Amino acid sequence: MPMYRVPGQYASDPVPRRAPGKGMVGVPAQWTTDPNVLPSPDVLKTLAAASGSAASGRFASIAGATADAAGIPREESDEYKLLREIDEHLSQSRSEQARMEVLFRRLDNLYFPETLTDPGGADHWPEGNRPGRTHISINNYPVYVDIPASLQAVVPVENYVAPTSEDDERAAAGRVERLYFQWKDEDEFELKVHKACVIKALYGHTFGKVYWDEDEKRPTVTIIQAPERLSVGWGSSDYDRIDWAVYCYGLSDAAIEQDYPDLKVGAYSDGGSKAYPIVMQGDHADPIYTINPAYDRRRNKPDAELVEVYDYWYKAPGTKKKPKVYNAIFVGNKMVKNKHHPEYDDIPYIPLPNTFIPGTPYGRPELYDIEQIIREKDERLSEGAQMLHSTIAGQMWQLVGPDAPDDVPPNAVPKPNKVAAPGPGNRLEPITPFVPQFAVEDYMKRLDAELEVITGLNDLLVGRAPSAILGSSKAITALVAQYEARIRMKRDILYQWRKRMWRVAAKVWERKSSEVKEIIGGRYRLDVKPPELTPRDELEIAQMAVNLVNARLWSMERAMDRTGVEDPSDEKVLVRAEQTDPTLNPAAVQAQATLLSAMQALGATGQQGPTPEQSANATRQANRTPQGTPSLNGPENEGQTPPGSMPENATGILAQTMVQKGNASGRLLTQTQIPPEAG
Repeated sequence: MPMYRVPGQYASDPVPRRAPGKGMVGVPAQWTTDPNVLPSPDVLKTLAAASGSAASGRFASIAGATADAAGIPREESDEYKLLREIDEHLSQSRSEQARMEVLFRRLDNLYFPETLTDPGGADHWPEGNRPGRTHISINNYPVYVDIPASLQAVVPVENYVAPTSEDDERAAAGRVERLYFQWKDEDEFELKVHKACVIKALYGHTFGKVYWDEDEKRPTVTIIQAPERLSVGWGSSDYDRIDWAVYCYGLSDAAIEQDYPDLKVGAYSDGGSKAYPIVMQGDHADPIYTINPAYDRRRNKPDAELVEVYDYWYKAPGTKKKPKVYNAIFVGNKMVKNKHHPEYDDIPYIPLPNTFIPGTPYGRPELYDIEQIIREKDERLSEGAQMLHSTIAGQMWQLVGPDAPDDVPPNAVPKPNKVAAPGPGNRLEPITPFVPQFAVEDYMKRLDAELEVITGLNDLLVGRAPSAILGSSKAITALVAQYEARIRMKRDILYQWRKRMWRVAAKVWERKSSEVKEIIGGRYRLDVKPPELTPRDELEIAQMAVNLVNARLWSMERAMDRTGVEDPSDEKVLVRAEQTDPTLNPAAVQAQATLLSAMQALGATGQQGPTPEQSANATRQANRTPQGTPSLNGPENEGQTPPGSMPENATGILAQTMVQKGNASGRLLTQTQIPPEAG
């Protein structure tokens, strides 16, 4: 009989999370066959009856049976050998993947509870509806995942650094930087980074994968949203290298037939009540595989399940510094790809932990340490609400007096808009219930304080800041800076991951496109600066950059980089164009003209080249004209007038222009002193 198992028992289980219903708890659709040889019903019965057999083990058994039926030694069958490797790898990591599966489902229930109660709504700790019972489920805890993820995903200040200070290298680095920003925009990289931050904050870690997009002709990035389905073989004790990786996911019938037109998904019956879904491929003689009577092309739709797919990356011996990286893809046990990828230097899965925990490659989820505090708040609030409900559920009365009867008459019970008649000498008195006084609010504040200590999210970040804090910029800056120090390690790990992702993408792009190779040219040095989290800090950084440029401690290009200018070279071109436009900056243009005149004057003293007048005289001397012609009356042939021959009333006026701080100012100078009475 077919085996059934609970979802999450194996890391390779492609059953969707949180998706109850028929067909979601059985064995995944994992049976397949060789294109020419279909395993016999006896083989299928034996494999299906194997208790505790993992999917990969059954795959390998089918591949071995197929090879035996075809007369091929199993050692020469690539399908059999690779499936055996996959089965061994998954067997080693199955316990760890199962642990992650259980943990992730608990975190999923806190982040997005799907149990709906009537009329209570979403509930992450349902108790069932009981009359008179108050039950409260506070579902505001996703903020402890979303807020850290949003603050870490703020776009940092990124600059491409040239290896040397030469102009050619700086210009080349600028071209690569423009290519990098263009790639980020086209691939929507920042959105993917934000998704990665949410996933790692919720689960503790995730992975990014770089692959070549044949349609877009560029590398692209994908984020693993179910990290428990990715089995990784770490190659060192400090988890800095990966030897192999197996990612298991499920595909529907339509998806398989669309992605792999040669494969057909059907059902194979071994004579029992269960029809096994299989993936098979016909040939020219029987394109739809109708020869074998045991095969039914009609899929058992009520029991239809996703077909399990393996994405297997492994290494083979290569050079000393660069091994050969291969990728094999199995749909069921049908190998659809086994190819060498020379564009990769390593396995393209790049880990992204949320925090650093010594001795493990994974990080700490944001909700890991606050789950019991969450449950405690829910229970105490429910008990407080239950006490209030018991108090105000109904008013109690008593009939007192010397002639009060043992049985209360019907007309003595108070009713709305009715007159109660307690009888002669009797009266009705309310009974004040005993309400114990508990400091529930103080206890909730203590729990909130513990949450703040664990997570670092203060009242400002979670939206509970009082008006006194919101009205003080210094208080806001101090609270944000306090949390910014808490997430420094997380941001450093994230920025290192960003640089590694671009390095892999750049290498793949270089080896796939000769034009891009000329632009990148082996330049991968990307400098990432943490961004500021408040607008006030951005203004302070801009003012700091202005002061350092004016003090000649920073260059204009470095200041532009620090303030977030995407391309400082292009920005300086625009600055030059504006500074030389007399309609926009007349003072700057006048200062440039004055500076040019001053440099020409320095040239007239012999410190620079010949003046225009001297050049004209040299031309006339080289091409002499007959004596007596007007050419001898040139200004350079005029004699200097002696100072004593100048009349006393002749006043020489000299105009001077001075440039100071980018502004030009003028004055007039005379050669003789003007008497005071002349004014």
